[in-house]
Amino acid sequence: MDLLATLKHQLQQLRQQAEQLDAKPNAGKPQNWFDSSLFSCRSPHLADYVADAQRNLRHLSDNTLSNASRQRLVQRLSEQTSALTRAFRNVDTRRTPGAKVTKAKAVLQQVSASSQQLYQQLSDTQQFERRLLDMIALANRDNAPDAVPRTLALHARLGRCRKALSEIERQIQDLERRG
Repeated sequence: MDLLATLKHQLQQLRQQAEQLDAKPNAGKPQNWFDSSLFSCRSPHLADYVADAQRNLRHLSDNTLSNASRQRLVQRLSEQTSALTRAFRNVDTRRTPGAKVTKAKAVLQQVSASSQQLYQQLSDTQQFERRLLDMIALANRDNAPDAVPRTLALHARLGRCRKALSEIERQIQDLERRG
């Protein structure tokens, strides 16, 4: 089972537990469970917040998202899962199935860390590519005797850089397909 399918399953289990908790009358139950910046809903029902996280998980599989949007969504989903886990722990609903919640959090953190690392590596390599292009432009304007060999060496480095970029982009696509 891939990481996002595991997370989907965990969120479904959280939703079932939330619905059970919401069905119980509880005078001390908070009116708004979480910070409004973390979830798009405001509700006294915990199941509504789990549904919000599930919507974000479904949105993550949208192929029209940019890489930056996808990364932000993974981060938000990680924060939401952490908040949901704490909420369940605080209302004593985290019994033996609670280990599964921790496992989902670990899975999400693993996906998030891998994704963030790849996107950072992509960004660094793109910056290096831009610097190489600037160096090539400067070398082309230079009339020094060593300008031609230096330009050829820079073009070779640029080729290796672009090959690395292609590899990083392939790894990101593989991670997104698995997720």
